[in-house]
Amino acid sequence: MYLGIDLGTGSVKLMLVDGANQIHTASSPYRVEAPEAGFAETDPAAWIVAIRDAVARLPDLTGLKGIGFSGQMHGVVAVDREGAPLMPAILWADQRGGPYLGRFDTLPPAMRLRLLNTPVAGMAATTLLWLKHERPALYDRTATILFPKDYVRLLMTGAIATDYSDASGSLLYDFETRDWCLGAVDTLGLRTDFLPPIHPSLSQAGQINASGARLFGLPEGTPVAVGGGDAPVGMYGSGLRSSDEVQISVGSGAQIFRPIETDRLPDLNPSLNVFEGIATHDRYQVAAMLNAGIVLEWARAIVKSDWHSIYARLNDRHLGQAPSLLFLPYLNGERTPYMSATPCGAWLGLSLNDDAFDMMFAALLGVACTIRLGLETLDAAGEIRTIRAVGGSLRHEYWRRLLASVIGQPLVISERTDISAFGAVRIASDMLQDTLRLPEDPTTVYQPSPLPWIENYFSRFKQAYSSLINLT
Repeated sequence: MYLGIDLGTGSVKLMLVDGANQIHTASSPYRVEAPEAGFAETDPAAWIVAIRDAVARLPDLTGLKGIGFSGQMHGVVAVDREGAPLMPAILWADQRGGPYLGRFDTLPPAMRLRLLNTPVAGMAATTLLWLKHERPALYDRTATILFPKDYVRLLMTGAIATDYSDASGSLLYDFETRDWCLGAVDTLGLRTDFLPPIHPSLSQAGQINASGARLFGLPEGTPVAVGGGDAPVGMYGSGLRSSDEVQISVGSGAQIFRPIETDRLPDLNPSLNVFEGIATHDRYQVAAMLNAGIVLEWARAIVKSDWHSIYARLNDRHLGQAPSLLFLPYLNGERTPYMSATPCGAWLGLSLNDDAFDMMFAALLGVACTIRLGLETLDAAGEIRTIRAVGGSLRHEYWRRLLASVIGQPLVISERTDISAFGAVRIASDMLQDTLRLPEDPTTVYQPSPLPWIENYFSRFKQAYSSLINLT
């Protein structure tokens, strides 16, 4: 019996695989607070309550062999010498570190290359710069900085550690040495003494201690794995290992992951991220698009309709004729490929002949085009043969088929929505080198339909962004 814990941004998801190989799940939400514009934070105490609530709704845990972890990446929990949080956890969506991005220009070029990621607000290093300069007293009191899942594991086991995947997303990690980039830490004026030790994700961090058992309702003495960041853990859960495969995750935003199969580090691409994986020597390139499900929900609210009505109407639409209406979904700015914080969203070409369903069709096409742009950015590293996709925003069959048609390749959809929790279960069993036979991932393959107008439409879509961004 193994338990996977996925500590997400807005909820925790638990997956238990019992001795009969049956899957049991439970989840519990918590709030992301924004006390000021650009802030995104959560009281770590809310994570404790949510995990305890979810554990209580699982079957009896007698016989639990191990626990694996997955957690939201980039966030910072600053703790004192007793392990108590000094302030709310600052999350990946937080923008308060933005004014300090220029500090990375002081790093020598060779050092910047070893970080392999372009500085953006929300990554741990930018948050720590904000903490140092805006909350110096709290900064000085900080004994250790932890990523979200590492704080929860500390409460369970008393062990302070992080893993390579979370460390690699901090902007303080050296991909050549696979350790903290102490030169970058020093040059940025940050402390080296509060960085946690880095251990392999599949190693054992400790066991549930008496305090952790009382706090979370977990069996005392259960081994706990170090675990990893939610995105790499999701890749581990899905078995993505080959560089000619990619996995698209579509939620509020969209991320596309591609394994790196060579020991040679990729060149720094400002529009892509690189993260360490869960297994030793696994690495991924990541295209990150900020505008997917969150923008589709915004558009749906604007036209005052519901998804059932929208898809029912769109199912009757004839796709042989090119739509005239364009939608640029860049309400949050964009990362891949543009790396721009400037909002640039619009419906273009509206006429008296257009209705709410024309607008929603354009919105779906616009998000599909941004995903295709991300794929093309990753495809520069070599041909992509298999495209998998996961995520709660891909529930409807019409949307799946449209995305496959815009991409122009078959789309293998995973019907498992909790892929990171599933990956955490794998970590728990692999930590103990167990031969647990986990249930196969159910998938559905969607073949692209011919859209004779899509290449011209996609070209217009890219040109429209170039024109509009110059006006904003």
